[in-house]
Amino acid sequence: MSASSGVPSPEALEERITELRAAVRRAMARGDRPAARDLRSRLRDAEDAWDEAVLGEATGAAPAPAPARPAAAGAGRQAERGMVPVREQVHQALTLLGAPAAPKLIGSVYAAFFPGEIPGTRLTSLRRDEERSFRTAPYSRPYYLCAALTADLLAPARGLITVSTWPLEQRVVGPLSPRTDFLTAARRVAEHAVRGGTAHSPAVQRLLWRFAANIPGTTGAAVGDVDPALLAEAAEAELEVHRAADGRQRRQAAERARTRLGDAERLFGTRLRAMRAAASGTGGPAPAAAGPAIAAGPSAVPAHGPGPVPAHGPGPVAAGPVAAGPAPVAGLGPAPVPQGGRSGGAPARVPRGSTASRTPENPRPAEEDQPTPSAIRRRRAPSGGTSPRTPRRPDPPASSAIRPHRATHEDDR
Repeated sequence: MSASSGVPSPEALEERITELRAAVRRAMARGDRPAARDLRSRLRDAEDAWDEAVLGEATGAAPAPAPARPAAAGAGRQAERGMVPVREQVHQALTLLGAPAAPKLIGSVYAAFFPGEIPGTRLTSLRRDEERSFRTAPYSRPYYLCAALTADLLAPARGLITVSTWPLEQRVVGPLSPRTDFLTAARRVAEHAVRGGTAHSPAVQRLLWRFAANIPGTTGAAVGDVDPALLAEAAEAELEVHRAADGRQRRQAAERARTRLGDAERLFGTRLRAMRAAASGTGGPAPAAAGPAIAAGPSAVPAHGPGPVPAHGPGPVAAGPVAAGPAPVAGLGPAPVPQGGRSGGAPARVPRGSTASRTPENPRPAEEDQPTPSAIRRRRAPSGGTSPRTPRRPDPPASSAIRPHRATHEDDR
């Protein structure tokens, strides 16, 4: 069909449509939404012109029934979204990825290749619900959405979801596993886009661009334009570098998990029992008993002071066997003092609140003289040395002693 004068040819319109599509992708990658809307309007005009140039007058024959199919498709998507539970949606996305993934990546993959979206609020509690269901009724479901296990502690990895039907080596993450899982997911997404013919979909292109931005040599000349075949080839080439070392670490961790963990721990990870026991105080040494130490001999040292405190004065302690009898206990009465003895040069004083020496004949013993400060310091000091504490400042003299002498008229005379 020959183009009329002033009307572009179909070939020129096709080139124009290709340029406008690339310009729309570049504008979306830059985040320039106003420019993207303007380019999309011009793209629709170019497509309408191409339809008119190729099909002629047949384009306006029956335009009315066309909107019925998108409405029906949208209703079908809404019905399918309501019929498929969230765990089924997550399972479909993880099966496509083939590696442990974070909730954000799972939602992006499902939105790109499947109808509907996964609400992010449901993924936060999904793993806890799966663990509760397994512990209540083990193996009552065909699969469980469980946690990835760390290779060092076999504890649940934060923010990673796997499928219970995968091999244990595939559900363990080591030092190299984040990179190998990323490359595996990129390769599988690119291969699925080629097989399904959805490589040119905007959602799929955005997902492929996120993978290609972190893999060298996969981005095209235009921003946002990724070749899925090139992406899959580059991901497989880098994956060969890390696959052997990562697989060895995963196998070693999987063997430890099989021998040490039960069924529930192999799916959802083990808890740090040692740290929990230490926090509760069950795994540490027993605390020392409070109170004075009781030892055989005259060199018994109390456990609550900096040094031995003799109860009979600062003099040396005579060697010899200890007199038989019950040892005094702190808080129950005064220490026994020999008859006529004085502690630090002053008679021993019986505390007012003590009840150990009361008898029916003498219900409250008479209080004795108050010891002087110097006697108290000598009594507190350890035998054979000086007091470790700072000596107390002596009592100031009476006010009359420091009052200056004032001359009177009688003295002058």
